Amino acid sequence: MTALHKFEVVGSSELIDYPIPSAVRLDSHFFMMFNYRRWMNSDFRNLADREVRAVAIDLFCAAQEQSPVGTIPTDERLLASVVDVSLEVWRQLAAREVSPLHNWHRCVCDDGQVRLYHPVVLEVAQAALGLRGDHEEKLAADRERKRLGKLPDQIIRAGGSRGMSEDDIYVARLDQYLLDHFGTRQRRPDVVRQAMEQMDMEGAALSG
Repeated sequence: MTALHKFEVVGSSELIDYPIPSAVRLDSHFFMMFNYRRWMNSDFRNLADREVRAVAIDLFCAAQEQSPVGTIPTDERLLASVVDVSLEVWRQLAAREVSPLHNWHRCVCDDGQVRLYHPVVLEVAQAALGLRGDHEEKLAADRERKRLGKLPDQIIRAGGSRGMSEDDIYVARLDQYLLDHFGTRQRRPDVVRQAMEQMDMEGAALSG
């Protein structure tokens, strides 16, 4: 049994699109940001044996020079080569209860490759590339698009009119009102109805 079989945690239909393009390089990246407190207190560090921990660090470092940056291959022969051990030794390490591939997940790269990425290694690579802010902005924009896409139906289910649900300005105002006054609460019909009523009352008070 290979590590990829034993520690597969993401189904083939759930692969994320890796956010760093394969053409991007870290040519001037000669050191890696390392949060030692995060490492010392991680479940992986406290559960893995010393050999596994050492090879895991090699994987973290090797990923900085792979393409795309921050990923590693899925082929066990290439993984063994990356960390400079024989295939037999790699298979022994991969068969342990906590393996060097702990928390590495499959992803789809922009060139179509399926490779492995680690959330923490991705954070480090994005920080080095100055892409973290751009990625977070994209995620925020995606969340907003999904919220606004669902809100018209939620307005109808909350008792609102079709005209309200088709009014883009009203939908945007209601979305912001929900964010400001209801935070991360699930937008059930009763919550959306309450927000609509409060927003209307406040609007009437201001106009009166």
